[in-house]
Amino acid sequence: MQMQRMNRFLLPPLLIACALLGLGCGAPKPSFDRTMEEGVAEFDAGRYMEAMGVFKQAAEQDRERPEPTYYIGRCQLRMAEQRFREDNLPAAMRCCDAAIGAFDAAIGAFPGYSLAVQGKTEALKLKGKHDAALQIATWAATQSGPQSKMLILKGREYARAGDMDRAQLSFKQATTVEPDNAAAYAELGLFYMRMGNDAEAVQNLRLAYELNPGVPGVVAALARLGAMTETPRPR
Repeated sequence: MQMQRMNRFLLPPLLIACALLGLGCGAPKPSFDRTMEEGVAEFDAGRYMEAMGVFKQAAEQDRERPEPTYYIGRCQLRMAEQRFREDNLPAAMRCCDAAIGAFDAAIGAFPGYSLAVQGKTEALKLKGKHDAALQIATWAATQSGPQSKMLILKGREYARAGDMDRAQLSFKQATTVEPDNAAAYAELGLFYMRMGNDAEAVQNLRLAYELNPGVPGVVAALARLGAMTETPRPR
């Protein structure tokens, strides 16, 4: 009898709790369009990791729509550009590969999706630039003399820390210390290419090529800058 009386008092609160939980579970979920809007807002704000998380939710909401994977590719592409500016070449290459994979998925979902085709083209170009950069950096580490190598390494560290003025000075000093060292000019040209100074990039990459045509990545970098036929200014 006592247990029955207890159950009589306990049952209503349990029913209330279940009703409240049921109400929460039944709340309407954001629509696909609303989720995409949130993702684009994160993307526009430069919060690419957060944006990718939102776009993945949108992809779960509608697996046949290509827009979420397209924007995931855009996020990876932006992060690749950031890693490139930071001199983190391996991470940049990984982001490029992830971007290409996402754009391929978007194209697979909608073969006529021109924005995804364009995005993949941009990712491939950026990956090619990174590949040339990685080749030059690796080769320079083995071909430079002790003092020039030290200045090159110092320049890379300054660049990673965001101190581009000191990075530029260190790379220039490396070319002064070893004026006949192709690796030093390749590094300086690569630095200018990352900074968007195409004229200086071309000049120094061409000087590196003239000193040693075997410098890996230089021909590819010059080709991407459209400068294989240009003649550098005199030193």
